[in-house]
Amino acid sequence: MNDLVIIGGGIIGGASLYYLLEKGYDGNILVLEANDALAQKATSLSAGGMRNIWSTTVNMKMTTYSINHFSEFKERFGVSIGFEQNGYLFTYYENEWKDIVNFKPRWDEAGVETALVSPEEIEEIIPGLRASLDHLDSDILEMLSISPIVGGIFGKSCAILNTTTAATTYFEYSTDKYPEKVQVRLNTEVDKIIIKGGKVKGVLTKEGEMIGCEKVILASGAWSAEILKRSEIPEDQNIPVVPVKRMLFVVSQPKSGNYEKIPLTIIDNGVYFRPEAENLIVGRADENQAPGFDTEPDRSYYEDYVNLYLQARIEGAEYCRIQNMWGGLYAINTEDHNALIGEHPDIENLYLNTGFSGHGIMEAPAAGLSIAEIIADGEVRTIPEVNMLNFERIRKGELVKETIVI
Repeated sequence: MNDLVIIGGGIIGGASLYYLLEKGYDGNILVLEANDALAQKATSLSAGGMRNIWSTTVNMKMTTYSINHFSEFKERFGVSIGFEQNGYLFTYYENEWKDIVNFKPRWDEAGVETALVSPEEIEEIIPGLRASLDHLDSDILEMLSISPIVGGIFGKSCAILNTTTAATTYFEYSTDKYPEKVQVRLNTEVDKIIIKGGKVKGVLTKEGEMIGCEKVILASGAWSAEILKRSEIPEDQNIPVVPVKRMLFVVSQPKSGNYEKIPLTIIDNGVYFRPEAENLIVGRADENQAPGFDTEPDRSYYEDYVNLYLQARIEGAEYCRIQNMWGGLYAINTEDHNALIGEHPDIENLYLNTGFSGHGIMEAPAAGLSIAEIIADGEVRTIPEVNMLNFERIRKGELVKETIVI
């Protein structure tokens, strides 16, 4: 019989495994992954960005911890994850700018390295970007509903990384160092968690195999609530997490300059882009996207919508033509867009590490450490603010609302 089962072979499951073992967890651990390779769903389909610019202290502290962890990744594991601290650049209109200036002391207090930048500095950072709108006709301005950029916040320590390599390294390192404690099984999809008398007893796979265990870490992201639903728990015990498609487009660079070292940049209406070798990765959350497991990318969404904002703002963006595209799933916590981390209040030994709402990559090391501390010590100690991300907050209405969500 297994002591603990981790459901999910992505970066959250990998970080949870790594930190449990590093804290001296004595039991044997079985990782179950539905696909034929690790970290091939949400982890590999993410934008690969790392930022600690948030509106909530818990997210600031979790991502700052994770940035420091990833910056030391090669030294710790001997593996390069393409970690580059080119920064994050958020741009703002006049009606938002005062709030950003007023909020900056909060970032300073939390140890988040930020700098306020002028429109002229933004134009120097991003080749061809025009902060003003003098070059645009009034009908375009009305159609796109955009305004001049009056300033920006630059996150100096923010970064990009190869998320797939980071995730698989956690599993490879753990299985190599603790071969007697760890087993990873691919092509093994969990149908439901077996719960009896309010306590975890094991899991049932889609193939009908019963796997006994004493504890479960649910780290299956967008699929988490579906697994719990199939586990036949009361509706009020399920988590408010839904799958929502987010699309990314690899496009050619504009003709206006060298973009290889620019920060991940957020411009009008949530459109963002970052360098990807000789191309750009471009994305924007579609507010009309209904929840569901569809991941088919929509070329027209980029060509008829997202690229219009690039063209309006950046000289030569009409040459940013699609080279590749894909869709992945965010695990959206519909209540407050923050993770659920901790033991389920009604089901003994069921540990939640899910619902990150798009910032799972950025918080994976901190989340893995936190769930390990909860299991080993009964509470989060390194980043105590994580204790407020328990499931009970949803029921009590003590939500931790994050407003800086891309």
